[in-house]
Amino acid sequence: MNTQGDSLRRTDRVTQRLTIVASVLLGWSIIDGSSVFGQGTHVIRTAHTRERTRELIDDYTNSVGVDGDFDRPRQSDGRNPSGAGQIDSKAIRPLIHGFSDSMTQLTYALNDQVSQLPGTRQIYTEALRLSGRAVAINKRTEKYAVDAEMLDDLQQLDADWRELAYRMENLRGLSGDSRSLVADLNDADLRIRQAIGIQPQLDRRQLNLKVAGLVADLENLQEDIAAELGNSQDSQLYRRSISRVRQVVLNLVAVLRDDRSDTQVIVDEYKQFEAMWAPLVAKLRVEDDRYIERGLRRVAVSAGEIHQLLLLPQKMDQSQYIYLAKALKKNIDEFFERTPLVLVMHLPNAKQALPVADQFYASCARFVEVVNHSQDQAEILDSFRKIEQAERAFIDVFRDVDSDRAVAVLTRIDQTMGSLRSSLQIQRDDFDAQAAADLAATIQNFSEQIGATARRWLEQDNQPFANECLQEMTDLADTAARLHDDILEGKRPSDLKDGMTDIYERWRHVYGYLIKCQTEDRSTLGRLSSGLTPAIVDLRTIILP
Repeated sequence: MNTQGDSLRRTDRVTQRLTIVASVLLGWSIIDGSSVFGQGTHVIRTAHTRERTRELIDDYTNSVGVDGDFDRPRQSDGRNPSGAGQIDSKAIRPLIHGFSDSMTQLTYALNDQVSQLPGTRQIYTEALRLSGRAVAINKRTEKYAVDAEMLDDLQQLDADWRELAYRMENLRGLSGDSRSLVADLNDADLRIRQAIGIQPQLDRRQLNLKVAGLVADLENLQEDIAAELGNSQDSQLYRRSISRVRQVVLNLVAVLRDDRSDTQVIVDEYKQFEAMWAPLVAKLRVEDDRYIERGLRRVAVSAGEIHQLLLLPQKMDQSQYIYLAKALKKNIDEFFERTPLVLVMHLPNAKQALPVADQFYASCARFVEVVNHSQDQAEILDSFRKIEQAERAFIDVFRDVDSDRAVAVLTRIDQTMGSLRSSLQIQRDDFDAQAAADLAATIQNFSEQIGATARRWLEQDNQPFANECLQEMTDLADTAARLHDDILEGKRPSDLKDGMTDIYERWRHVYGYLIKCQTEDRSTLGRLSSGLTPAIVDLRTIILP
């Protein structure tokens, strides 16, 4: 197939409508879109200094509570109901220390690659978080014997490390030094597991959440089918089939809740879902219904996240790739059907409307061609990166369009891109507005809860800094609320930096007050602070390059 020839022959409504806009704007002059990709607002990620990376690791470490602060009291004699006291704490300390050091070195190495290697940003953020927790666990083992709570921490550390290693193994272009550190950490992780007598762990907390979400997605899809197809024979067949699939997922929920369940049993239950779901998806796609498509997209995202949490081998689902790429083209068509030309003409970057739309459309068509004719995952990923690049330029031009209907389609475009990215198991490099909004809401909620708890503490325990502390907490919650609103309104990352910096610095100041609490509210403040600090650091790494 000749993609260039297809582009020349294409006479769809998108090209027709944009040609009219271009004609009005430029007097029928030729538009050169060759440099349009350089004009988006994609955040250019730069590497931090090692000192700054060390500071971020320390922030995560302090959120766990060690060396004073809100350090949790622990048993010094190692006695506990689980039998963790049988572990030789003296023997395990150097293993944890070695893991912690290597994790820090890996984080430094990832930081050096953030600006050059696509897909590194989220992995780097996860490495920061994991490194902070590893440092915290290392400090604890230096002070305490391994008790039941610390054993839980080590099991979670193993699950989190195995997931991060899985993602890094699927990251093309990772430096040799980084891969060597991954190998060292895998070996250190194995020796820690052997020392504490555990099998390789899965993140069951996240699995429980994602599987519950999958159940809800399947229920919502059934409702969409009933609403769109009525009580037709096909509708009944689809809903009956989904009910069977849903029961398999509910079985998986039950297996996960049983701590005695072997990892292989969990994997086998999930594979049964995949085997039943794949043929049903193919049938539902034929309906070509927007709401059913939305439901399928949600199920696909949830299933993809579970697939990764189970650390299953990455698989190529070419039909899914093609389906989503074609859905993107339909979204582009719909966008221009819903967008009056006069609104396009008044956009700040209206002269770029034709080239960015044409390049976005063409990149989707090219991706379909590559998937149809290539089994090379690297070539498919490279082609998808072209779609990402084109979408950023497209959104940058049209994000300010004054039409609720058009903005709704832009949201669907972002969702479809997310589904395609998830199917390809690609980490997101650009600004993730949804993740940022979720974190901002978390910060706002924690800030308000900490403010209420601090008020109760200071009413019982008069302190000379009481007024300053309460005012700072109020300002922190207000700033978080404004930042949350700004993100939801679609403001660019560059417009969010001041608010984010204010929250980050204000919280460091407030934290200095809170650790002075010695009343019964201390444990509550510690628990809330251990949730707020990582949320602030996570959001900071999303907003600030």
